[in-house]
Amino acid sequence: MTNWYAAVAAPAGFRPPEGDLAALWRWFGDWHDPLPAVLERVEAGGVLQHDVRYLPALPSYVRGRLVLLGDAAHAMTPDLGQGACQALIDAVVLARSLAQSPDVAAALARYDRARRGPTRRMAAMAVRAGRLAQVRRFTGCL
Repeated sequence: MTNWYAAVAAPAGFRPPEGDLAALWRWFGDWHDPLPAVLERVEAGGVLQHDVRYLPALPSYVRGRLVLLGDAAHAMTPDLGQGACQALIDAVVLARSLAQSPDVAAALARYDRARRGPTRRMAAMAVRAGRLAQVRRFTGCL
């Protein structure tokens, strides 16, 4: 089984009339190797299609004794493949914060301070990468 991601600029809710697999070939079939070989292995019905949405940053990942981690705290577009990685880092930072302090409120505040900045930057970079990937024509000097 292979799990991969491709993005196409389209209106929300768009579904290709020719079907998902035929649309993948239309959009990506003429790309360089190894993409055609990857497309050949995709089974009919094996394509998952989802709209990508942007969620604004939360002011905090902690409220009282409630803590948010991963997508619940900082959902990000899949353009950098960092969502699960950031969730794992959240878990490690939270565990270390709790292990280092008998004061739960202080530990949660430490986790919040440690993770909000990096995850906001990563989410913003993912949005920028997605926008850049959808550019059809570059203008200016390259």
